[in-house]
Amino acid sequence: MPETLQRGGSRTKPSQGVRTVNRPDFPRDVSVAIVAHNAAATLPDTLQSLREAGCPEARITVVDVASTDETAAYLSRSAPGVHQRRLDANRGPGPGRNVAIVECPTPWVLLLDADVMVEADTIDLLRRAAETPGAAIASPVVIHADRPDLIQYADTGFHFICEAVNPYLDRPVEARGTDTRDIGAASGCALLIDCAVAAEVGLFDERYFIGKEDGDFTHRVRLAGYRIVEPPRARVRHRSRRRGSWLFYYQIRNRWHVILKNYEVRTILVLLPAFVLHEALQAIVLTAKGHAVTYFRAWAGLCRLLPALAADRARVQRIRVRSDRELLKDGALVVRPDLAGGNLTGRARHGYERMLGAYWRAIRPVLSPGRRNASGT
Repeated sequence: MPETLQRGGSRTKPSQGVRTVNRPDFPRDVSVAIVAHNAAATLPDTLQSLREAGCPEARITVVDVASTDETAAYLSRSAPGVHQRRLDANRGPGPGRNVAIVECPTPWVLLLDADVMVEADTIDLLRRAAETPGAAIASPVVIHADRPDLIQYADTGFHFICEAVNPYLDRPVEARGTDTRDIGAASGCALLIDCAVAAEVGLFDERYFIGKEDGDFTHRVRLAGYRIVEPPRARVRHRSRRRGSWLFYYQIRNRWHVILKNYEVRTILVLLPAFVLHEALQAIVLTAKGHAVTYFRAWAGLCRLLPALAADRARVQRIRVRSDRELLKDGALVVRPDLAGGNLTGRARHGYERMLGAYWRAIRPVLSPGRRNASGT
């Protein structure tokens, strides 16, 4: 696959009326990488937010994932000091993130999606939080770009059913509180990452395209004994858009692959009744919504990943120092609005979550205990 690396020459003047700061005290060990696909409409705001945060253009790389719009032309014209790295095939954000990590010239990289805007002090706050002993990722509080008083992601976790736990979704920003927290998973839209640790745990799984790829990566970071910290005043604004039904394929396939790749054998066996129930309910809901073909295609796609599963599990077990009992949790599940239904469905979902929580509390004591050597059982 041919790839190009280019950098512009002279800089253009910033837009009139926009504050641009070139800070000599910008963290010396941090670079920024923006992973972009057809992002000409949103990338200018992302770059401008970095300029206002004092990030020198020379520290910024845009990994252009096979864009067919004006992304490259915009960069050459309006941000010539920014590095461009082009991938000629669109295989989702994972390969772009991995290129950014592997080729990063500094120990830390701030990965951003091209629809994210950082607040002025966010990078500094993340870097300070990353000084926490054992921290390998610092994650900001993500707020809605179109509703900047409401949270999109905060204090996120990894549900034992292999779904996201997002307790502050659509709650006021002030509800998050003022304490820096260890969190169980993080959105890939904005992450400050220790590049050496990312390489140690195997980077993003490039087979996933999109869906569960960030949860899988951040889960493996914690599984290897590292911490993910979330400073409450470090914030980014993230544009969100409704995903099409095509995403169901990757969510279903990738969820099961994350379970089979990362979970201990004992965990899978003990959770099997919950997995079967969850899968039956998921199949019923998707079939009722007209997505039965997508559901069964996802299972066929999972089967195509299974020949490499033994090697995948072996790689995970080599890095494991924390057990599933330490890493997994229960809580409210994140459900797409087009699947959540009305009030009746909402009440049924809450009842289901309570049942899952009771099951987790009952079986958690029989899972493998705390820190142990990697045996895979």
